Amino acid sequence: MSVGELIAVFISTHETLRAERAFREARIKVRATVKPRKIGSNCQMAITFPEGKLAEIKNIVKKDGFDLVGFYRKREEGDWAEV
Repeated sequence: MSVGELIAVFISTHETLRAERAFREARIKVRATVKPRKIGSNCQMAITFPEGKLAEIKNIVKKDGFDLVGFYRKREEGDWAEV
């Protein structure tokens, strides 16, 4: 994960894949990745995306009713903080 990227974590792999498809259809550059262990969810996947696209991603999540666990940023200390 590089600087300026966030991750979105959903409740299931199915929900993650649905969201990934919706984001790509909206022409947002996203990447599926392994979810950090410290973040609680039954899903083992997360979606990485540019921080500048957060508002657009939030709108899609709300509009399409995805079951989101949260958005996270990796801190300098190495842990994860919810955005």
